[in-house]
Amino acid sequence: MNKEQAEKKFPSYFKNFKMPIWAREQELQVFRACATGKVDRESFLNSYEENGFQVSMGGDEDDPQEYSLSTYTKLKDLKRFMTADSRFGVPYKIAQGTTNPVHGISLETREWKRNLGIKSKSSHVDWWLYENAEPWKEFNEVNYNECGEVV
Repeated sequence: MNKEQAEKKFPSYFKNFKMPIWAREQELQVFRACATGKVDRESFLNSYEENGFQVSMGGDEDDPQEYSLSTYTKLKDLKRFMTADSRFGVPYKIAQGTTNPVHGISLETREWKRNLGIKSKSSHVDWWLYENAEPWKEFNEVNYNECGEVV
C-alpha cells in the first residue's frame, strides 16, 4: 500500500455512522473558523474530536455531521456562526482554502438536504477527514474584516 492509499483511511470511530451517499472527493473553496486563533491542527478538529471524542450535547451518535469538520463556502455564513459561538473571540481568525480530496470527502449541506427533500440556503460544508490528514497546512489566514467572498 502506498502512502496516499494509507492516508485515505477514516478514523475508527467513523464506524458509528453511515456516510451520506452523496459525500465525495471534491474541491470546494471554503472558510474555516479558527477556535485557537491560529491556522493549526487544533482549529481543524472535527466536531467529535472537538467534543472530547463524544457527540455534542443533544446530538445523535448516528448523525454523520457529528463527525465532520465544518466549513462554509460563504464568508457571511461563517461570520454568523462565529458571532453565535462563544468559542470564537474577537479578533476572529478565519482560514481560507480548498477541500482537497487528499484529506477527505465532503458534502455541501444544501445538496444533502435537497436530496432529502428539505430546503436549505446554508453554505455549510461537511468535510470528513481521513486519518492523519493535515488540511490546515494548505489553508491561509485571512483578515475577518477585509476578506471577500469566494466566487
